Amino acid sequence: MLAKLSDRILSAVLREERAGACVPEHGQRCYCKSGKVYRFNCNGICTKSTTNC
Repeated sequence: MLAKLSDRILSAVLREERAGACVPEHGQRCYCKSGKVYRFNCNGICTKSTTNC
C-alpha cells in the first residue's frame, strides 16, 4: 500500500506515465466526458483515452 502511494506521488511530481508497479484500477474507466472515455493510467490518475464513449 505504501509503495502504491509513493508511486502516485512520484508520478504526480515527475509527470511520468509509470513510476513503478501499476495500481489495481489500471485501465478501468473513470468517466465519459465530451464523447471521450477517461481511464485510470498505471499510477491511478484519470487520463483521456483514445477511444470514444
